[in-house]
Amino acid sequence: MQVKSFTASTMEKALARVKKELGPEAIILSTRKVAGGPGETWFEVSAAREQMFSPTEAKPAEAGGSAEMINELQEIKGFLSLLISSRDQLTQLRANQPLAELYHSLLVRGLDEKQLFILLSKAAADLNGEPADKARIFNAFCKRLVPKLSCARPFQVVSNASGPAVYTFLGPTGVGKTTTLAKLAAHLKIKRKIELGVISLDTYRIGAVEQLKTYAQILEIPFCVAQSKSELRSALDDFSHCDAVMVDTTGRNYLHRDHVRHLHSLFENARKFSHFLVLSATAKDEDMRQTIVHFREMDINSLIFTKLDETVHHGCIVNQLVRFNYPVSYLGTGQRVPEDIEPATQKRLLSFLLPVGNQAA
Repeated sequence: MQVKSFTASTMEKALARVKKELGPEAIILSTRKVAGGPGETWFEVSAAREQMFSPTEAKPAEAGGSAEMINELQEIKGFLSLLISSRDQLTQLRANQPLAELYHSLLVRGLDEKQLFILLSKAAADLNGEPADKARIFNAFCKRLVPKLSCARPFQVVSNASGPAVYTFLGPTGVGKTTTLAKLAAHLKIKRKIELGVISLDTYRIGAVEQLKTYAQILEIPFCVAQSKSELRSALDDFSHCDAVMVDTTGRNYLHRDHVRHLHSLFENARKFSHFLVLSATAKDEDMRQTIVHFREMDINSLIFTKLDETVHHGCIVNQLVRFNYPVSYLGTGQRVPEDIEPATQKRLLSFLLPVGNQAA
Protein backbone atom coordinates (compact mmCIF):
# COMPACT_ATOMS: atom_id res chain seq x y z
CA MET A 1 0.00 0.00 0.00
CA GLN A 2 1.39 3.41 -1.04
CA VAL A 3 1.04 6.16 1.59
CA LYS A 4 1.73 9.85 0.91
CA SER A 5 1.02 13.24 2.51
CA PHE A 6 -0.14 16.33 0.63
CA THR A 7 -0.24 19.95 1.79
CA ALA A 8 -2.06 22.90 0.28
CA SER A 9 -3.47 26.28 1.26
CA THR A 10 -7.02 24.87 1.31
CA MET A 11 -8.52 21.48 2.04
CA GLU A 12 -10.04 21.41 -1.45
CA LYS A 13 -6.63 21.88 -3.08
CA ALA A 14 -5.07 19.20 -0.87
CA LEU A 15 -7.81 16.70 -1.79
CA ALA A 16 -7.39 17.62 -5.46
CA ARG A 17 -3.69 16.72 -5.20
CA VAL A 18 -4.62 13.39 -3.59
CA LYS A 19 -7.02 12.60 -6.43
CA LYS A 20 -4.51 13.62 -9.09
CA GLU A 21 -1.59 11.55 -7.74
CA LEU A 22 -3.30 8.56 -6.13
CA GLY A 23 -6.56 8.43 -8.05
CA PRO A 24 -10.24 8.75 -7.02
CA GLU A 25 -10.13 5.49 -5.04
CA ALA A 26 -7.45 6.75 -2.62
CA ILE A 27 -8.09 6.20 1.07
CA ILE A 28 -7.99 9.32 3.26
CA LEU A 29 -6.08 8.34 6.43
CA SER A 30 -6.00 11.68 8.26
CA THR A 31 -6.40 15.44 7.87
CA ARG A 32 -4.91 18.22 9.97
CA LYS A 33 -3.93 21.88 9.96
CA VAL A 34 -0.19 22.66 9.74
CA ALA A 35 1.88 25.80 9.84
CA GLY A 36 2.58 27.35 6.45
CA GLY A 37 4.32 30.65 5.87
CA PRO A 38 4.34 33.44 8.51
CA GLY A 39 0.81 33.71 9.86
CA GLU A 40 -0.51 31.11 7.42
CA THR A 41 -2.34 27.87 8.14
CA TRP A 42 -2.17 25.08 5.57
CA PHE A 43 -3.91 21.72 5.39
CA GLU A 44 -2.18 18.34 5.32
CA VAL A 45 -3.92 15.21 4.06
CA SER A 46 -2.39 11.74 4.47
CA ALA A 47 -3.74 9.26 1.94
CA ALA A 48 -3.07 5.74 0.69
CA ARG A 49 -3.60 3.84 -2.50
CA GLU A 50 -4.28 0.12 -2.54
CA GLN A 51 -2.04 -2.05 -4.69
CA MET A 52 -4.36 -3.85 -7.07
CA PHE A 53 -3.67 -7.40 -8.24
CA SER A 54 -4.60 -8.83 -11.59
CA PRO A 55 -5.38 -12.53 -12.06
CA THR A 56 -2.00 -13.02 -13.81
CA GLU A 57 -0.10 -11.44 -10.92
CA ALA A 58 -1.45 -13.61 -8.11
CA LYS A 59 -2.04 -17.27 -7.50
CA PRO A 60 -5.63 -18.27 -6.58
CA ALA A 61 -4.93 -18.39 -2.84
CA GLU A 62 -3.09 -15.07 -3.02
CA ALA A 63 -5.93 -13.52 -5.04
CA GLY A 64 -8.43 -14.54 -2.35
CA GLY A 65 -6.25 -13.01 0.33
CA SER A 66 -5.79 -9.86 -1.73
CA ALA A 67 -9.55 -9.55 -2.22
CA GLU A 68 -10.12 -9.81 1.53
CA MET A 69 -7.39 -7.21 2.18
CA ILE A 70 -8.98 -4.85 -0.33
CA ASN A 71 -12.38 -5.33 1.32
CA GLU A 72 -10.81 -4.48 4.69
CA LEU A 73 -9.24 -1.33 3.23
CA GLN A 74 -12.57 -0.34 1.70
CA GLU A 75 -14.17 -0.71 5.15
CA ILE A 76 -11.51 1.59 6.63
CA LYS A 77 -11.95 4.03 3.77
CA GLY A 78 -15.71 4.09 4.24
CA PHE A 79 -15.42 4.74 7.96
CA LEU A 80 -12.84 7.50 7.55
CA SER A 81 -14.94 9.12 4.84
CA LEU A 82 -17.93 8.88 7.16
CA LEU A 83 -16.03 10.59 9.96
CA ILE A 84 -14.84 13.39 7.68
CA SER A 85 -18.30 13.98 6.22
CA SER A 86 -19.91 13.84 9.65
CA ARG A 87 -17.68 16.26 11.53
CA ASP A 88 -20.66 18.19 12.88
CA GLN A 89 -22.18 15.05 14.40
CA LEU A 90 -18.79 14.02 15.82
CA THR A 91 -18.39 17.45 17.41
CA GLN A 92 -21.87 17.16 18.90
CA LEU A 93 -21.05 13.69 20.22
CA ARG A 94 -17.93 14.93 21.97
CA ALA A 95 -19.56 18.09 23.33
CA ASN A 96 -22.65 16.37 24.69
CA GLN A 97 -21.54 14.67 27.90
CA PRO A 98 -24.44 12.13 28.18
CA LEU A 99 -24.00 11.24 24.50
CA ALA A 100 -20.22 10.86 24.86
CA GLU A 101 -20.61 8.73 28.00
CA LEU A 102 -23.09 6.44 26.26
CA TYR A 103 -20.81 6.19 23.21
CA HIS A 104 -17.85 5.04 25.32
CA SER A 105 -20.04 2.76 27.44
CA LEU A 106 -21.29 0.91 24.36
CA LEU A 107 -17.78 0.73 22.91
CA VAL A 108 -16.62 -0.99 26.11
CA ARG A 109 -19.38 -3.59 25.63
CA GLY A 110 -17.84 -4.50 22.29
CA LEU A 111 -20.07 -2.72 19.78
CA ASP A 112 -18.52 -1.98 16.39
CA GLU A 113 -17.29 1.62 16.35
CA LYS A 114 -18.52 2.41 12.85
CA GLN A 115 -22.04 1.05 13.35
CA LEU A 116 -22.24 2.62 16.80
CA PHE A 117 -21.28 6.03 15.44
CA ILE A 118 -23.91 5.81 12.68
CA LEU A 119 -26.71 4.69 15.00
CA LEU A 120 -25.90 7.18 17.76
CA SER A 121 -25.67 10.03 15.26
CA LYS A 122 -29.13 9.15 13.94
CA ALA A 123 -30.46 8.76 17.48
CA ALA A 124 -29.13 12.20 18.43
CA ALA A 125 -30.73 13.69 15.31
CA ASP A 126 -34.06 12.11 16.29
CA LEU A 127 -34.04 14.22 19.47
CA ASN A 128 -34.11 17.42 17.34
CA GLY A 129 -31.48 19.13 19.46
CA GLU A 130 -33.56 18.96 22.64
CA PRO A 131 -31.63 18.47 25.92
CA ALA A 132 -31.53 14.80 26.85
CA ASP A 133 -30.02 12.64 29.56
CA LYS A 134 -28.29 9.33 28.91
CA ALA A 135 -31.49 7.30 29.38
CA ARG A 136 -33.38 9.27 26.74
CA ILE A 137 -30.50 9.05 24.29
CA PHE A 138 -30.23 5.31 24.94
CA ASN A 139 -33.94 4.88 24.22
CA ALA A 140 -33.55 6.75 20.93
CA PHE A 141 -30.54 4.56 20.12
CA CYS A 142 -32.51 1.38 20.86
CA LYS A 143 -35.33 2.50 18.55
CA ARG A 144 -32.75 2.78 15.77
CA LEU A 145 -31.16 -0.55 16.65
CA VAL A 146 -34.24 -2.75 17.16
CA PRO A 147 -35.18 -3.06 13.44
CA LYS A 148 -31.74 -4.59 12.84
CA LEU A 149 -32.18 -7.25 15.53
CA SER A 150 -34.06 -10.01 13.75
CA CYS A 151 -35.12 -13.15 15.65
CA ALA A 152 -36.21 -16.45 14.09
CA ARG A 153 -38.47 -19.28 15.27
CA PRO A 154 -37.27 -22.22 13.14
CA PHE A 155 -39.29 -24.88 14.99
CA GLN A 156 -42.59 -23.00 15.04
CA VAL A 157 -44.05 -25.41 12.48
CA VAL A 158 -42.57 -28.90 12.13
CA SER A 159 -44.38 -31.48 10.02
CA ASN A 160 -43.64 -34.40 7.73
CA ALA A 161 -45.91 -33.19 4.94
CA SER A 162 -43.15 -33.61 2.33
CA GLY A 163 -40.57 -35.58 4.29
CA PRO A 164 -38.80 -34.72 7.54
CA ALA A 165 -37.46 -31.24 8.13
CA VAL A 166 -33.66 -31.45 8.32
CA TYR A 167 -31.69 -29.12 10.59
CA THR A 168 -27.88 -28.98 10.49
CA PHE A 169 -25.60 -27.48 13.12
CA LEU A 170 -22.56 -25.81 11.57
CA GLY A 171 -19.73 -23.84 13.09
CA PRO A 172 -16.12 -23.75 14.29
CA THR A 173 -14.65 -26.26 16.68
CA GLY A 174 -15.40 -25.80 20.35
CA VAL A 175 -18.49 -23.58 20.03
CA GLY A 176 -20.86 -26.19 21.47
CA LYS A 177 -22.71 -27.53 18.41
CA THR A 178 -23.24 -31.01 19.88
CA THR A 179 -24.51 -29.69 23.21
CA THR A 180 -26.78 -27.19 21.47
CA LEU A 181 -28.24 -29.93 19.27
CA ALA A 182 -28.90 -32.07 22.36
CA LYS A 183 -30.66 -29.21 24.16
CA LEU A 184 -32.97 -28.50 21.23
CA ALA A 185 -33.58 -32.20 20.58
CA ALA A 186 -34.71 -32.63 24.20
CA HIS A 187 -37.05 -29.67 23.88
CA LEU A 188 -38.63 -30.97 20.65
CA LYS A 189 -38.90 -34.55 21.88
CA ILE A 190 -40.13 -33.98 25.43
CA LYS A 191 -42.15 -30.75 25.20
CA ARG A 192 -43.29 -30.78 21.58
CA LYS A 193 -43.63 -34.59 21.19
CA ILE A 194 -41.92 -34.39 17.80
CA GLU A 195 -40.54 -37.61 16.31
CA LEU A 196 -36.80 -37.05 15.78
CA GLY A 197 -33.77 -38.68 14.24
CA VAL A 198 -30.15 -37.64 14.87
CA ILE A 199 -27.18 -38.01 12.51
CA SER A 200 -23.55 -37.25 13.30
CA LEU A 201 -21.10 -36.20 10.58
CA ASP A 202 -18.42 -35.48 13.19
CA THR A 203 -16.10 -38.39 12.56
CA TYR A 204 -13.04 -36.39 13.63
CA ARG A 205 -13.88 -36.50 17.32
CA ILE A 206 -14.86 -39.90 18.73
CA GLY A 207 -15.87 -38.26 21.99
CA ALA A 208 -18.44 -36.07 20.22
CA VAL A 209 -20.03 -39.10 18.55
CA GLU A 210 -20.25 -40.97 21.85
CA GLN A 211 -21.64 -37.91 23.61
CA LEU A 212 -24.39 -37.44 21.04
CA LYS A 213 -25.14 -41.17 20.96
CA THR A 214 -25.63 -41.10 24.74
CA TYR A 215 -28.03 -38.14 24.51
CA ALA A 216 -29.99 -39.95 21.76
CA GLN A 217 -30.28 -43.10 23.87
CA ILE A 218 -31.54 -41.14 26.88
CA LEU A 219 -34.16 -39.41 24.72
CA GLU A 220 -34.96 -42.66 22.87
CA ILE A 221 -34.15 -41.08 19.52
CA PRO A 222 -32.76 -43.12 16.60
CA PHE A 223 -29.10 -42.24 15.92
CA CYS A 224 -26.55 -43.01 13.24
CA VAL A 225 -23.15 -41.85 11.96
CA ALA A 226 -22.53 -40.80 8.35
CA GLN A 227 -19.04 -40.35 6.91
CA SER A 228 -19.86 -39.26 3.36
CA LYS A 229 -22.51 -37.62 1.22
CA SER A 230 -23.93 -40.98 0.14
CA GLU A 231 -24.11 -42.22 3.74
CA LEU A 232 -25.89 -39.00 4.73
CA ARG A 233 -28.50 -39.55 2.04
CA SER A 234 -28.95 -43.15 3.13
CA ALA A 235 -29.39 -42.11 6.76
CA LEU A 236 -31.98 -39.50 5.79
CA ASP A 237 -33.87 -42.17 3.87
CA ASP A 238 -33.82 -44.40 6.96
CA PHE A 239 -35.29 -41.54 9.01
CA SER A 240 -37.97 -40.66 6.46
CA HIS A 241 -40.67 -41.55 9.01
CA CYS A 242 -39.47 -38.83 11.40
CA ASP A 243 -40.94 -35.33 11.64
CA ALA A 244 -37.48 -33.79 11.88
CA VAL A 245 -33.84 -34.85 11.64
CA MET A 246 -30.94 -33.07 13.35
CA VAL A 247 -27.45 -33.30 11.85
CA ASP A 248 -24.28 -32.63 13.84
CA THR A 249 -21.27 -31.59 11.75
CA THR A 250 -17.52 -31.58 12.16
CA GLY A 251 -16.01 -28.57 13.90
CA ARG A 252 -13.20 -27.10 11.79
CA ASN A 253 -11.37 -23.81 11.47
CA TYR A 254 -13.86 -22.17 9.15
CA LEU A 255 -11.69 -19.09 8.73
CA HIS A 256 -10.34 -21.27 5.89
CA ARG A 257 -12.76 -21.22 2.97
CA ASP A 258 -11.75 -24.71 1.80
CA HIS A 259 -13.21 -26.21 4.98
CA VAL A 260 -16.51 -24.45 4.33
CA ARG A 261 -16.56 -25.62 0.71
CA HIS A 262 -15.97 -29.22 1.78
CA LEU A 263 -18.83 -29.03 4.25
CA HIS A 264 -21.06 -27.36 1.67
CA SER A 265 -20.38 -30.19 -0.80
CA LEU A 266 -22.01 -32.68 1.58
CA PHE A 267 -25.35 -30.90 1.28
CA GLU A 268 -25.32 -29.92 -2.42
CA ASN A 269 -27.95 -31.30 -4.80
CA ALA A 270 -29.85 -32.85 -1.93
CA ARG A 271 -33.08 -32.13 -0.10
CA LYS A 272 -33.70 -28.81 1.59
CA PHE A 273 -31.64 -28.27 4.73
CA SER A 274 -32.12 -25.61 7.39
CA HIS A 275 -28.62 -24.61 8.48
CA PHE A 276 -27.89 -23.21 11.93
CA LEU A 277 -24.54 -21.43 12.20
CA VAL A 278 -23.42 -21.84 15.81
CA LEU A 279 -20.98 -19.22 17.16
CA SER A 280 -19.41 -18.62 20.55
CA ALA A 281 -20.04 -15.29 22.29
CA THR A 282 -16.45 -15.51 23.57
CA ALA A 283 -14.97 -15.33 20.05
CA LYS A 284 -13.21 -12.22 18.79
CA ASP A 285 -15.48 -9.93 16.84
CA GLU A 286 -13.36 -10.01 13.68
CA ASP A 287 -13.01 -13.82 13.76
CA MET A 288 -16.77 -14.12 14.10
CA ARG A 289 -17.32 -11.73 11.20
CA GLN A 290 -14.92 -13.62 8.94
CA THR A 291 -16.55 -16.96 9.81
CA ILE A 292 -19.97 -15.63 8.82
CA VAL A 293 -18.54 -14.18 5.60
CA HIS A 294 -17.08 -17.57 4.67
CA PHE A 295 -20.41 -19.31 5.30
CA ARG A 296 -22.32 -16.93 3.02
CA GLU A 297 -22.28 -19.45 0.18
CA MET A 298 -24.52 -21.68 2.30
CA ASP A 299 -28.18 -20.90 2.91
CA ILE A 300 -28.00 -20.10 6.63
CA ASN A 301 -31.39 -20.27 8.37
CA SER A 302 -30.31 -18.46 11.52
CA LEU A 303 -27.47 -17.88 13.96
CA ILE A 304 -27.15 -19.48 17.39
CA PHE A 305 -24.83 -17.89 19.94
CA THR A 306 -23.43 -20.02 22.78
CA LYS A 307 -21.36 -19.48 25.95
CA LEU A 308 -23.11 -16.26 26.94
CA ASP A 309 -22.29 -17.16 30.52
CA GLU A 310 -18.55 -17.10 29.81
CA THR A 311 -18.26 -13.41 28.91
CA VAL A 312 -19.65 -10.09 30.12
CA HIS A 313 -19.12 -8.38 26.75
CA HIS A 314 -21.85 -9.41 24.32
CA GLY A 315 -21.46 -6.59 21.81
CA CYS A 316 -20.02 -8.95 19.20
CA ILE A 317 -23.40 -10.70 19.02
CA VAL A 318 -25.19 -7.44 18.25
CA ASN A 319 -22.48 -6.52 15.74
CA GLN A 320 -23.15 -9.58 13.57
CA LEU A 321 -26.91 -8.90 13.49
CA VAL A 322 -26.29 -5.31 12.42
CA ARG A 323 -23.73 -6.31 9.77
CA PHE A 324 -25.45 -9.33 8.25
CA ASN A 325 -28.96 -10.13 7.13
CA TYR A 326 -29.25 -13.21 9.36
CA PRO A 327 -31.65 -13.62 12.27
CA VAL A 328 -30.68 -15.18 15.58
CA SER A 329 -32.80 -18.03 16.91
CA TYR A 330 -31.28 -19.28 20.19
CA LEU A 331 -28.86 -18.23 22.92
CA GLY A 332 -26.85 -20.80 24.87
CA THR A 333 -26.35 -19.79 28.49
CA GLY A 334 -24.46 -22.73 30.03
CA GLN A 335 -23.54 -26.41 29.84
CA ARG A 336 -26.65 -27.97 31.38
CA VAL A 337 -28.77 -30.08 29.02
CA PRO A 338 -31.49 -29.21 28.27
CA GLU A 339 -31.96 -26.19 30.57
CA ASP A 340 -29.30 -23.73 29.42
CA ILE A 341 -30.75 -22.48 26.16
CA GLU A 342 -33.37 -19.83 25.42
CA PRO A 343 -35.14 -18.40 22.36
CA ALA A 344 -33.55 -15.12 21.27
CA THR A 345 -35.68 -11.99 21.71
CA GLN A 346 -35.05 -8.36 20.93
CA LYS A 347 -35.50 -7.49 24.61
CA ARG A 348 -32.82 -9.99 25.61
CA LEU A 349 -30.43 -8.71 22.95
CA LEU A 350 -30.91 -5.12 24.08
CA SER A 351 -30.15 -6.17 27.67
CA PHE A 352 -26.59 -6.96 26.55
CA LEU A 353 -25.99 -3.22 26.15
CA LEU A 354 -26.99 -2.32 29.69
CA PRO A 355 -24.53 -2.19 32.62
CA VAL A 356 -23.82 -5.69 33.93
CA GLY A 357 -25.79 -5.15 37.14
CA ASN A 358 -28.88 -4.12 35.18
CA GLN A 359 -29.00 -7.01 32.70
CA ALA A 360 -31.97 -9.30 32.71
CA ALA A 361 -31.42 -12.66 34.31
